[in-house]
Amino acid sequence: MKLATFYRPIHGQQPYRNREGGQKLAVRSRSLAYNIQKRYKQKLVSREYSRTILLQDSIALAVEALSWMELEGLSERQALILVSKQLQIHDGSSMRLAFRLMTETTRRLNLVDYIADWALDPRKLGDWNLGVRNFLRLYIYWAHFRKRTFKGILSFLESGRRVLGRDELLPVESAFGMILAAEPKKLIANERELTRMSLETCHTEWFVRYSFRLLGRDDGLRLLNEDYSPPPTYLRINSLRQPWETVIEEIKHEGVTLSRMIELRDVWKVERTEKPLIRLRSYERGLFQIQDISSQAACQEANPKPGDFVLDICAAPGIKTCSLAQIMNNKGTVVSLDIAEARMRIWKSEIKRMGVEIAQPIICDVQRDLPLNVEADVVLVDPPCSSTGLYAKSPSMKWRMKSGDVEKLSSLQLRILDISSQHVKKTGSLVYSTCSILLEENELVIEQFLKAHPTFKISPTSMTLGSEAFRGLNEARRFYPHKDHCNGFFVAKMEREN
Repeated sequence: MKLATFYRPIHGQQPYRNREGGQKLAVRSRSLAYNIQKRYKQKLVSREYSRTILLQDSIALAVEALSWMELEGLSERQALILVSKQLQIHDGSSMRLAFRLMTETTRRLNLVDYIADWALDPRKLGDWNLGVRNFLRLYIYWAHFRKRTFKGILSFLESGRRVLGRDELLPVESAFGMILAAEPKKLIANERELTRMSLETCHTEWFVRYSFRLLGRDDGLRLLNEDYSPPPTYLRINSLRQPWETVIEEIKHEGVTLSRMIELRDVWKVERTEKPLIRLRSYERGLFQIQDISSQAACQEANPKPGDFVLDICAAPGIKTCSLAQIMNNKGTVVSLDIAEARMRIWKSEIKRMGVEIAQPIICDVQRDLPLNVEADVVLVDPPCSSTGLYAKSPSMKWRMKSGDVEKLSSLQLRILDISSQHVKKTGSLVYSTCSILLEENELVIEQFLKAHPTFKISPTSMTLGSEAFRGLNEARRFYPHKDHCNGFFVAKMEREN
């Protein structure tokens, strides 16, 4: 299998070394960590040696995955899944540590790169190949933000040398000492205020400025700082499979501690879990779905009735489709439309896992006229957006989004909303939602739509969660990570007059 990033010969790096035989392998036929773990259980290797190999595997995964993200724009999870297959490293401990390394380094990417450029002066981080570049980033995170001992930092550095090769890292050896001696707060102290705030909060300058204008300086800072940690995890209990009391007991029996969200139907907060949720037997059986409270709020705002005909626009990967079907008690019809074939394959597997029987998929471009001659009781529109509400969950998104992209996205959203509205029956409902906190993608889109479609009116909400929207749209709701402990989100419900 061909590796795509730092293992390519064009980057001039040595392939990962198999410690057991000394043979150089571009791709290992089996995870070294898996073998070491197995031998450790048989008391053939020491605990310290086992941990060393796990750290090396994690660094190999993280460096390669970060390189994929930089080259192809993949998300954290997409890159790690790809690299795990390429390197044939499937050990759970290595995967979890690698994901944390990738995510937390990416979360602080502008500050990490600033420290690297300072340590490499007069050269810059971008002068080095992907392998060296991304290991330096990981090392900075480990040394300054992971809160490790000096011994732990040296162990991380030595593991990196083994993974990439000592010769590969030799030209930047002096930078490792500089990085260790760096004091980030002092380094950025003399920068102009906006740049300093950008580095302190680890966001782009345009988003810092936007947050202050939207919420004010104090509340804006709270929002920016909240992105330092992922939001809580929430589950929606699937009553299509079993009664919720039975499901809760089964999930708790697998080592998960839950607390109920009174404001939302079937939603529970995960307080603690002994192993990844997707590896639980109850997950495999479709007894629950991982769904943020903001997303479930949009479905409950739509509130379709059993027997209704529903259109789910931009439906993949199917979380909202499953939620709508559950609200309808699997009675009626949900037609799910999306342009992404790969994501619709995930939709198909989710529908099957969750026991949904009333959903039908259509792969089409929803920017054009929908290939349907129907009027629906409920149309739910969740168009592509800036994902500015997901920065805590998926940090890589904040470095891809540019201020100039906002206008293009808002035009796309308005076009999709306009096309979707043509399929709402009289007295039917049209629900619009985004995982964005930007005015241009939310209130301004709704304002333009209502001005062009006088037969639609904003519908009052019974929802107590979230905050009132801006610009007088008090019936619409906004969700913020720092206030509501969930993803940033916007939802507005409109009704078509008779």
